[in-house]
Amino acid sequence: LWVKNGRRGDFCNVGVWAYSRHPNYFGEIFQWWCLWMFSYSSSEKLSGGYVDPLWWVGIISPLFTMQILLNMKPTGLCNAEGQSLKRYYEKCPERYAQYRESTSILIPLIGYKYVPMFLKQTIFFDFEKYEYRPLNIQADENIKKENASEVQDYGSSSVA
Repeated sequence: LWVKNGRRGDFCNVGVWAYSRHPNYFGEIFQWWCLWMFSYSSSEKLSGGYVDPLWWVGIISPLFTMQILLNMKPTGLCNAEGQSLKRYYEKCPERYAQYRESTSILIPLIGYKYVPMFLKQTIFFDFEKYEYRPLNIQADENIKKENASEVQDYGSSSVA
């Protein structure tokens, strides 16, 4: 719908993108976890998959997919969030900030803006490493940290 309408606006916030900023990554991760769970019934052991070592080895696949999509800088959320969001914060900063606050980063969820921040930053994967920080703000934070350490060093120096 958004593409058919000529991509009006700056970012997609219709359909599943109204509930998740990255539903494609969620779908990929969910698919691999479902395949691992379905493999439970394919065990040759009579008591089920949980005693089958191959079933436990199969957990590597969804964990590897999560590692790639959640933690590796050139792919997944690290690439899609962070500095890649500069275009939205330059064109429509208030609108995108509002969208970001009310839309889950990964897991599609209605009412995300009402979820407490500690839950967002833990089980909903909205980690600080995915936040966009303009370069000048990063430089200011580094200067503040250096000044704070210099003040601590100045007060703790001992004279012999």
